[in-house]
Amino acid sequence: MEKKSIRKSYFKKRKELSNSKFQEESEQIIKNMITLIKNFSPKCVHCFLPIKTKYEIDTLPIIKYCWYNNIDVLIPVSDFEKGTIKSAEFNPNTKMIQTKNNITEPFDPIWKKLNNIDLVITPLLAFNIEGYRVGYGKGFYDRFFASFNHDVKRIGISLFKPCENIEKISKQDIPLTHCVTPKKIYSFRYFNPDI
Repeated sequence: MEKKSIRKSYFKKRKELSNSKFQEESEQIIKNMITLIKNFSPKCVHCFLPIKTKYEIDTLPIIKYCWYNNIDVLIPVSDFEKGTIKSAEFNPNTKMIQTKNNITEPFDPIWKKLNNIDLVITPLLAFNIEGYRVGYGKGFYDRFFASFNHDVKRIGISLFKPCENIEKISKQDIPLTHCVTPKKIYSFRYFNPDI
């Protein structure tokens, strides 16, 4: 299936989940994600904040777990002109604003270098069994992953199991190392996980 069709189909599936089902699945994803964090023991986690209009799960419980366990948290700040992501410090005292794109970002970002990051929690609409993801089509996270000069865990969060096929995967598409769903944590075969 083409990415455009997958994008449309999985956004519709996510939107159509009942509130109770969405909440139940989200809670299980959070538990599974925290299990993965415990296994990897990262010092610094980069995690997206949810865009409510895109029906993304609330990642704040994951972030709070990191705070309470002395794990540094960074969040993405998107540059839509350049199509890039920068990493900003995020703690309980960070003042936030809502951008015109419905993204929550720091009011006065404190920038951090990529070499601080051990693990990136990544938004997506769908993924396949090889770890390739379908996002919102702007390529922000593929460029972000390509900019690392060290190994980093690239972990997707999905409300659904893998899709059967993603057509036209290119060299610019960088696969995940793991994906967390409500029922299972996927580790992709080319990657030798620590768990």
